[in-house]
Amino acid sequence: MSSPQIIAGATGYGVWPANSIEGLLGCNAAPLDGVEIDVHLTADGHVVAHHDYRIAADHSRLGGAFLDTPGPLLRDASLAELKAYDLGRPKPGSSYARRYPDRPGMDGVFMPTLPELLTALAQAPGPRRKLFVEIKTDPADYRESADPVALLDAVLRDLRAADWTAASKIIAFDWSVLRDLAAKAPDMATAHLTVPDAMKPKVRLLANGDSPWVDGCDPRHHGGSELRAIQAHGGREWSPHISDITPERVAEAKALGLAVGVWGVATAEEIAAMTDLGVEALTVSGPAWSSAPQG
Repeated sequence: MSSPQIIAGATGYGVWPANSIEGLLGCNAAPLDGVEIDVHLTADGHVVAHHDYRIAADHSRLGGAFLDTPGPLLRDASLAELKAYDLGRPKPGSSYARRYPDRPGMDGVFMPTLPELLTALAQAPGPRRKLFVEIKTDPADYRESADPVALLDAVLRDLRAADWTAASKIIAFDWSVLRDLAAKAPDMATAHLTVPDAMKPKVRLLANGDSPWVDGCDPRHHGGSELRAIQAHGGREWSPHISDITPERVAEAKALGLAVGVWGVATAEEIAAMTDLGVEALTVSGPAWSSAPQG
């Protein structure tokens, strides 16, 4: 059985500031196959890495002061405006700070562009590392996020300019992005992200009762099977949260010809369990990645 690819989630957010150059450079020195980032599009057309649709108040400072409320929507701000925020320290007393008590704070951590991250990733020793790019759009309310077509086009522009398309995988909860990608770059690797029912945000369903996230391939039209819906959508890989993984679901995915890439992995025990199930990729938050089998 081959070992899964080990990918650092959001540039190793359990160890370093999420979606940062500093985190990516740290990942370069770790036993990893690649890194994952979350991307958005600024008002002036730059692809930037950040988790939330707005500047997050729980780890952002402007002029040295922590924010009391979230900052602007990334889609409405220029790159220069977003670069003014220092994102390197959790806000004291915040749930974010409690979640990562051992992560050192840093100063001078600014929102990176995709080209800046690719330049840093190219410094990693050994074979070219993988870049998993999560397209952050919200089909339940596109007023919050960038237009998915425009964001994907900008991501492809930057990946092609760096000659990194062959080493990249586009992942998305908004399955319309993956349909668009299949038409524009059919050879690129993709993964259909899913979220457990307990973690799903409450959204208004479409008039026909479908979820807006699944681009017309609602599981209810496929015998209730999320995996059959992914297959019908042209998917190649199912990417669930670790809490959604069972041996039976992995077996179903394999029977349908789907690879399995798991996110939300945090411990050495979880890495071992997922490796035993034969999944193809694990997105890991922190130093437990050192326990992963090599080769």
